[in-house]
Amino acid sequence: MYAYDIYEPIGRKEGEIFPVIFALHGFGGDELDMAGRLELLMDRFVVSMRGDVEYGPSFGFYHMVTEGDPNAHEVDYTSLRVAEFINNVCKKYDSIDAKKIFLAGFDQGAVLTTSIMHSYGGQYKAAAILSGRMPHYLSERPVNLMLKDKPIFIGHGLEDAVIQIAEADEIAKFFEKMGCKVEKHSYFIGHNINEAEEDDLYDWFESFLPNQPVKK
Repeated sequence: MYAYDIYEPIGRKEGEIFPVIFALHGFGGDELDMAGRLELLMDRFVVSMRGDVEYGPSFGFYHMVTEGDPNAHEVDYTSLRVAEFINNVCKKYDSIDAKKIFLAGFDQGAVLTTSIMHSYGGQYKAAAILSGRMPHYLSERPVNLMLKDKPIFIGHGLEDAVIQIAEADEIAKFFEKMGCKVEKHSYFIGHNINEAEEDDLYDWFESFLPNQPVKK
């Protein structure tokens, strides 16, 4: 079980259910990291997770490699664990609308989001992939037909020296091949998220995730 912080809509009433965003941080972050990056969305139902691989006072979701793709077996196993965690949290909180689950990941969290969507994406509504690397071994696997028409937001910094902008293009092609509705954005920033990207993310989520409860 991963550690996590949960943010619930202010003033929610008994019997109301809400869409939920599961947020996955990057290497060297924690559950507070994504809360800051998604600040404009924190008045919604958000579950911000913490990876369980320790790096001093910070965390990751899997072990880093010096170059190339991360270990496929470790990412696959972590993706399964995160998917199981999401299922368990949705069962635990009866105010979550389990039919409207969204993923948002930065850096390592973006790699995991890509992997999770490829393997289990049929059960999720949409995903935001921020400053991520394309795990190229996924391209050699069968296409997930359940992803047709799934909305995918891709955001990346043009001046990102940690993960090159070309990786965003590869991720876009990967999901476009499966028939996803890909929306790709680039920003004059390094390996981070700036105000312009936050605004675009807010508008993207708002287009199909209005901050309104639904009665059971």
